[in-house]
Amino acid sequence: MKAITTLIIILLCTLPRLGWTIDTLYLSTYVDMVLLNHPLIEKANLNDEIQAAYALKGRGALDPKIKSDYLTKDFKDTDYFNIWDTKATIPTKLPVDFAVGYERNNGDFLNAENNVPGRGLIYGTINLSVLRGLLFDQTRFDIQNAELNGVKSQIDREIMVREILFQAISTYLLWSQSYYHIELQSNFLDLINERHINIVELYINGDKPAIDTLESRLNINSAEKLLLDAQGTFIKTSQQLNLFLWDEEGNPLELNDEIYPESLPDLTRDLYEMALMADPIFDEDPLIRKVDNSIDMLNLENRLQKEQFKPQLDLKYNTLLNLADRGSAASFSLNDYKYGVTFMMPILNRKTKGEVRLNEAIIDQNNLDRTHYLATLETKYDALLDIYEVQSDQLITIEEKIQNSTLLYEAEVLKFGIGESSIFLLNQRERKILEANIDLISTTWKLGNLINELYYLKLGQE
Repeated sequence: MKAITTLIIILLCTLPRLGWTIDTLYLSTYVDMVLLNHPLIEKANLNDEIQAAYALKGRGALDPKIKSDYLTKDFKDTDYFNIWDTKATIPTKLPVDFAVGYERNNGDFLNAENNVPGRGLIYGTINLSVLRGLLFDQTRFDIQNAELNGVKSQIDREIMVREILFQAISTYLLWSQSYYHIELQSNFLDLINERHINIVELYINGDKPAIDTLESRLNINSAEKLLLDAQGTFIKTSQQLNLFLWDEEGNPLELNDEIYPESLPDLTRDLYEMALMADPIFDEDPLIRKVDNSIDMLNLENRLQKEQFKPQLDLKYNTLLNLADRGSAASFSLNDYKYGVTFMMPILNRKTKGEVRLNEAIIDQNNLDRTHYLATLETKYDALLDIYEVQSDQLITIEEKIQNSTLLYEAEVLKFGIGESSIFLLNQRERKILEANIDLISTTWKLGNLINELYYLKLGQE
């Protein structure tokens, strides 16, 4: 009950401002409510947080690091050695890393290479990759890969929102169709009930045979069955529509019996205005951009893999600051340094070659998928426009059919009144009008679904 009240409050706050009546749930208002509170929309919006997390993760590749190593050995009251090395490493986007550290070692059996002045040694380190890693390395890969993953999360969000809106509008169209089926069947039942009363009176007065009352009653039975079927469908579609209506606190809402859809002509017109595209460019469709993103990620991975084909030549240079022994001043000399060279040359490198070939094959597959999907979108758009014209013409034909059927029915009523027709023929004329109106509702619903598919494509443009 609280959920129903909440929905009415939302409509009270929204509809009067837009000049709409309280008993009508307009499509645009419904779409706004879905976008505002639906839990799957909120789930999709969390992709913004995911994108921010990936961006933070990418920047983390450049985080400075502090590392401290301490190693000591005491055995049989002998201080063998104490080795303490602490350094801060500063990575960069360039193939150069910097580090600054402090080293202090002592002990009776300390290796000669670890001997430092009594107060220790401060050093600065430069690591430079001159072959492998010069143009691209793991750090730059991590940064760009995080950016591409952030883009992927936004594309996934767009896809999720589009799918939810498409399903929500499809459900609204079903709900509208079932509601107007009830109205049609209810009005039809009222009409034949009223005529049945007149026929019974004519029978009582001796102007009509008893069989006419039976024929009339059978017609009522058929109409009651159709109305009950329509009511069952309406209950089902209303329940489906409720799944798309939520309040700000995440509670599901329930439609009140006094809330109705907008009229079918207005519905198709409003939906068409929402779906109208001036100059569609399907290269920006989120599903195509998702393929492009996958290709970009594979190309990025291949770029890193191809670096493994190059020889590795890393240069390492340490400047040393002598802190000297106690009582002496610290000193710096260009002649005090450590220098190192690391060289490695891949011979077969079959694993890396296999990874590159595998990625290239997947890229080719993705490119073919992209070409096919792009052609599918363009073809589907053109086909939808053509079918839209056909179904619009069908509506005109059906409306003309209803007018003609109504004229024949009115003529049959006049003939029945003067005794030149029968209740059977009158029932037939009424059923023709009913069938034409059912056809009108169904065709309008089909037209709405077609426009919804156009709207689905438009959402990819935005």
